[in-house]
Amino acid sequence: MIPFRAIRSTIVQGLSKHLSLPVIELNGGGDIPKTAFLTYDFDEANGESTGFPIEFEAGDKIRQVETVPFTVSFLSYADDKATSVENAMKARDWFKTSGYEVLKDTVNVIVTSYGSIENRDIKIGLEWERRHGFEIEFRTIDETKRDLITIDKANVRGVDGFGG
Repeated sequence: MIPFRAIRSTIVQGLSKHLSLPVIELNGGGDIPKTAFLTYDFDEANGESTGFPIEFEAGDKIRQVETVPFTVSFLSYADDKATSVENAMKARDWFKTSGYEVLKDTVNVIVTSYGSIENRDIKIGLEWERRHGFEIEFRTIDETKRDLITIDKANVRGVDGFGG
């Protein structure tokens, strides 16, 4: 299983500390901060394998291990464009530096691609919501375990003349 909660927690805590800003889930249902903030959203298709898993025998279990990619979108919100852009750049830089190391060392996640920062402003009523966003692509390991089922007794001669 992919350690989703641990990955999310590592990203949110690391970015929040690095930016000194609230980092909240997009459409998470909580209160919107009154100051600048960052949102994150895990792509719906996260964790889809791109190949076949490798299976290992580990004692009385079979370990099935595969590499899975996933994408997280980030949006920087602020009252003015310059602050929004600057916070987005700082957030993306975290994934290139200390965030890269923290994710690799603590939750076995590798950053594979950094998206460009784009203007994602929207007009709500008469007011503009200043937002700049980017995507980060990651890769991690999905590991599952199941019981090893062994054959205790087998007929090696065959049945009804088949098999020797």
